[in-house]
Amino acid sequence: MNTLVLATEEQEAEVSLKFYNRAYLHLQDPAELKAWLPQADLVIDLLLHERPKRLAQYNQQGKGDKITVFFNANHLNLTEFTSAYAPLNFNLAGLIGEPLVNKEVLEVVPLREDSHRSIDKAFVFLASLYQLVKV
Repeated sequence: MNTLVLATEEQEAEVSLKFYNRAYLHLQDPAELKAWLPQADLVIDLLLHERPKRLAQYNQQGKGDKITVFFNANHLNLTEFTSAYAPLNFNLAGLIGEPLVNKEVLEVVPLREDSHRSIDKAFVFLASLYQLVKV
């Protein structure tokens, strides 16, 4: 599964501790996303909450429903956050809680019910536990 991580160096360190056994490409410059996104199956975009316009990029350049994007959804309403870019043609799920990633069971808030299968597939690949949470 081709995996991209958009994160600061500090956030990437947390991701690498959690998913140390999985290969991914760490993008520090969001401009690099244009080159790599068409090949991605999974994106962990911990900067998306600060740059919601990138939702349009995922819609246009991603693999549609074959891509799953996880992002920092602490203190966000997913429906409101995505409303300007709806409908989304990809699977979007928020990660919540503190710490966000480096914990035994990740807390996941899916945008849509039909994303559950893709979320499950992503976590099987990541070899990590998760629980779906409603907020």
